Amino acid sequence: MAESTPVIKELQENVQRNATAIDTIQAEMQREFRRAEAANAERFTLMHEALDALLYRKTTPESHHGGSNSVRSPFQVRSVKLDFPRFDGNDVLNWIFKAEQFFDYHNTPDEDRLMISSVHLDHDVVPWFQMNQRSHPFRSWQEFTRALEMDFGPSAYESPREALFKLTQTHSVADYYKEFNALANRVHGLSNEAFLDCFLSGLTGDIRRDVVAMEPATLPRAFALAKLFEQ
Repeated sequence: MAESTPVIKELQENVQRNATAIDTIQAEMQREFRRAEAANAERFTLMHEALDALLYRKTTPESHHGGSNSVRSPFQVRSVKLDFPRFDGNDVLNWIFKAEQFFDYHNTPDEDRLMISSVHLDHDVVPWFQMNQRSHPFRSWQEFTRALEMDFGPSAYESPREALFKLTQTHSVADYYKEFNALANRVHGLSNEAFLDCFLSGLTGDIRRDVVAMEPATLPRAFALAKLFEQ
């Protein structure tokens, strides 16, 4: 037993040395990992700053021969992704509204709107656009939308105001409200109170009586009550 004591002691010393070496290696690995992590974080920060500068940079007026020439800023790319609507000849007023919302969101200059729109046309609208561009090219977005409304929109002889006054509920309240809004959107010059009275007058008898008794002050409120009494 006495003879084995030096051997055990030597083994213990070897284990201790190995444990110390392992601790040293682990500490060095942790330091290297932290240095690499910090370097990567710095690189990512620089990349994000460069990307932000690229996306949101503004061009400033430059002086040329004593004068100034203002250069148009590029599109501002925002975090929300919006898809530009396609137009196949149906519901032109709705398409124009969506297109203008897209352009306003991206601050699209007028000279770019026509080009963007032209690559989002489908079906019969494509040859229509090509023919117009050959004979009388569109010079602005406003000119283009006026032509669209004339050729693909409601007839100029239709009276949306008259149709709105004659509109009555024939199916569900939701269907009636949808038809009402489609016509009301084309009518100008009526007050909110007039639109509300017109909507109420077109409801079916029982629903109209119950809604009127609640004296709604707005059209959305009247619609909500009508849906409630319909159930």
